[in-house]
Amino acid sequence: GGGGPPLSPRLYPGDAYDPASEVVICTSGQESLNAALRACVSEQVSRGGRDGVIVFEPYFPFTQGALDNAPAVMQPVRTHAPGFAIDAAALRAAVTPRTGTVLLNSPHNPTGHVASEAELAAVAEVCVEHDLLAVSDEVYEHAVFGEGCRHRRLCDVPGMRGRTITVSSAGKLFSLTGWRGGWGVGP
Repeated sequence: GGGGPPLSPRLYPGDAYDPASEVVICTSGQESLNAALRACVSEQVSRGGRDGVIVFEPYFPFTQGALDNAPAVMQPVRTHAPGFAIDAAALRAAVTPRTGTVLLNSPHNPTGHVASEAELAAVAEVCVEHDLLAVSDEVYEHAVFGEGCRHRRLCDVPGMRGRTITVSSAGKLFSLTGWRGGWGVGP
């Protein structure tokens, strides 16, 4: 219904997200992130008690509260200055039988790091190998700076569309911080 074109094709061209079953509109990007984490943790707990969420450090302070609300256990993976790149070996080492979800934030807040194709492939490989779900916080997808730097979606990596919830926000996307609209797209 509604009066205009669907949100999903306009924001995610080329992706065929079903607005009736694969798009959720929320009151903010933070609410979208909170809901996505709760959904993934709930699903993984129902599959066998997997309440661990891998989070790349440093992380935005809201993250701990969202995990507490899920409720989930943070499994941190430290990234290091100056580049704050994801270390594939550290990511693999962080996976335990308790791990059910990976939380990726790219472009990353607070470091500004944009995950490379190789980093996304490493995250995808670990997710597929261990049957992990992913929440990809991409609220800063249009705030990418630097020569040759470009945002890529985790859900576009082979094997990830069916296991990734991508969250974003109108406040960041349209530079309207007073607009608290957010959304999640995924299975």
